[in-house]
Amino acid sequence: MIRSDLDTLKDRLADRDYELLGSVEKFRLLSTKQIQRLHFDPVHPTPIASARACNRTLSRLRDALVLKALKRRIGGVRAGSAGFVWYIGPAGERILQSLDPPVISGRRNYREPSRHFVEHTLAISELAVRTIEAGRHGDSEVLEVQAEPASWQQSLSKFGTTLTLKPDLRLVTGSGDYEHHWFIEVDMASEHMPVIVRQCAAYEAFRATGRYQVTHGLFPAVLWVVPGSARAETVRAALAATAGLDPALFRVCTTEEYLEVVTGQPSESS
Repeated sequence: MIRSDLDTLKDRLADRDYELLGSVEKFRLLSTKQIQRLHFDPVHPTPIASARACNRTLSRLRDALVLKALKRRIGGVRAGSAGFVWYIGPAGERILQSLDPPVISGRRNYREPSRHFVEHTLAISELAVRTIEAGRHGDSEVLEVQAEPASWQQSLSKFGTTLTLKPDLRLVTGSGDYEHHWFIEVDMASEHMPVIVRQCAAYEAFRATGRYQVTHGLFPAVLWVVPGSARAETVRAALAATAGLDPALFRVCTTEEYLEVVTGQPSESS
């Protein structure tokens, strides 16, 4: 029996290659540095050794079309390989489709995404990477990290139609005998306040269905992560001025404050 090219490629991939491929699939886009922090920093003695191993691996996976890089780089062309943003390549798609059970089904129509989409997706990925790193350092026990679409929640409207709530991230962390559940919304200071208020109303409506509580016994806190303190105050004021929003459900923090909020541990800059 002649082995297929796909089988040959799969046999050539190391366990870390599969883990890396799974991370890119999970978060949709990852920068070179984010991949390095997830998969190479924990096993290499120095940042230089970690960066070199990461770049060699990514180059090999790109040559095999397991991964591809966006045309637009973080920091422009001068950023070199550190500026690449990675997504699943055609061979990577075939590998994920061939797993048991398949991770993805069907082929995807790829188009170079907009700058806003890339920046927002990488900002979500960054919070996830920070959370995972905090778990490794013992700052918090990280039980679940889900990005879109795994983070999405479905419910039924009063008319029987399916409603889908789309948090950017869903986190479950642990401390002692307690679990802490979070829905994370990453704000890039580009949305108008009525859009944010409507999203908060959607969380209130989803909580009222009780679907999440039936499975988990509680409802997550909703955390808006914003670029700076001025934006945080604007969002807080808008939510406080809106009738029907439970102030105990929603929290707002800056990107710098994020880890302190979700882990309960003071940040290094505090």
